[in-house]
Amino acid sequence: YYPKNVSVVHVSLINRHGERTPGNHKIPAISPEHWNLCEHGNSLHGEFLRAVGLLTPQDPATGSGAQTQASVHTPPWHNFMFTKETRDISGLIGGSSSSSNGKGTADGSVHTAATCGFGQLTDLGRASMTALGAHLRALYVDALGFLPSKPRQAADGGPTNDLYLRATTYTRTFESLQHMLGGLYPNQPSGSPLFRVNVRPSNHETVYPGLGCANLRPLFARFNAASRQLHADELENIYAEMRRIPVLRQQAETDRSARQDRFTIPIADTVAAVHAHALPVPKAIDDAFVTRLMQAAAIEYQHSAWTSASLARMVIGRLVHECVDHIVAAVEGDRAADDRRSRMAIYSAHDTTLGPLLAVMGSGGDPGDPSAESPEGMLWPQFASSMRIELLKDARSPYPPVRPAWEDDQKDCSEDASMVPFEKRVRPVNVPKSLYRWSSVSGRRAVERNPRATRDYYVRVWYNDRTVQLPTCRDPGAHHTQLGSSVCTLDGFFKQLARFVPSEKEHAAECHAN
Repeated sequence: YYPKNVSVVHVSLINRHGERTPGNHKIPAISPEHWNLCEHGNSLHGEFLRAVGLLTPQDPATGSGAQTQASVHTPPWHNFMFTKETRDISGLIGGSSSSSNGKGTADGSVHTAATCGFGQLTDLGRASMTALGAHLRALYVDALGFLPSKPRQAADGGPTNDLYLRATTYTRTFESLQHMLGGLYPNQPSGSPLFRVNVRPSNHETVYPGLGCANLRPLFARFNAASRQLHADELENIYAEMRRIPVLRQQAETDRSARQDRFTIPIADTVAAVHAHALPVPKAIDDAFVTRLMQAAAIEYQHSAWTSASLARMVIGRLVHECVDHIVAAVEGDRAADDRRSRMAIYSAHDTTLGPLLAVMGSGGDPGDPSAESPEGMLWPQFASSMRIELLKDARSPYPPVRPAWEDDQKDCSEDASMVPFEKRVRPVNVPKSLYRWSSVSGRRAVERNPRATRDYYVRVWYNDRTVQLPTCRDPGAHHTQLGSSVCTLDGFFKQLARFVPSEKEHAAECHAN
């Protein structure tokens, strides 16, 4: 996968957080009132709060703050790192954003120091994220020597630009990033360089649907209705199957009655968590059933992004804009031999990030085609799933001699891309004209525009360690001559993303247009 003549220039990694508890307490026949799977996480919380003097003793039996002889230090846990942050997308993906303490459920579980909150990253989730970090180390540190063997420190004593790190305001994404870094750079001694983690307020977040976008909910409803009609038989079959399973029947009927458009997603949230943690369930809830359920959930939510390029832009376009920014900066930094450039960008995010991203990458068809189906075997993104966007460099292999049919559609690279309709763009609006005016030949003569000035650079996309075949990159002249269509030319990659990257002005206009 990495021939000697191919080097890695930059990697953008977008992952879903690790395994967690359900978002709320439902289906009590399979989901206990107390998920006692957070012993190590709670201990870590406790040690931190003790260190800053904020630990409150709690009664292990009641969870209250009253001090008793039997009290233990169980730290309070919050779904959000910042208590004023709220993000309610239940109207988009179904289910309830509120949580329940499950009072009155006689399932035999008891509150202990290991009891999780609803939506909390479990100890299994922490282990999964550590394993993902260790995998990144084995590849990019040990095998390729792309990342330094230990975190580097800048001249001013702060962190270097080697890693750009992002998490959302959800505690589980921040903790997932923490443990991923623990796998990437394990056993760091005291005094090691710190990592700078960037967190945006919810109303400025780009990695999940922007709730300030007025047109988002109506468009979701419109295209979801089309998706339900296209996949009516599949959804009816999974509903009938859930009604035949006694422990799911009541919840399925309740959710179907309350939300005709997204009745599988709330149930899938609980079933996925139960299945991931291998909790006991009836035989009917086997691997095959869980697969069918997660396929139905993917249809209910993710298929909307496959059927509308406009909707995909509103949901994930600003993040795709950022990914393009990383690639442009990496190319410019590599050309300038700038060792201070960023090498890897890590976004610790959600299932609602990866699903639309897969649609943008064209996995399963052409977004914007109303008849496009979700990819065969495509499930709701599993816990700890990840996408890697690798910028590669190969100055030795012959460049494709054939020119893609679309290469000259936007003839002048200095043209304002926002003046070109989205569907006719050959590169994203934020790709600067300077990228096509660079030349490796030195001299005083002005450099003319070179439509293939990016010929040394390629892009490969991975999802859970499998390459993603971008439709545009299958075109003649749009992929590596030796590594095949899974390795796009940089312009082939830009063409795939072009119609999904709005400018700030375009994003605002689409969100609020009549």
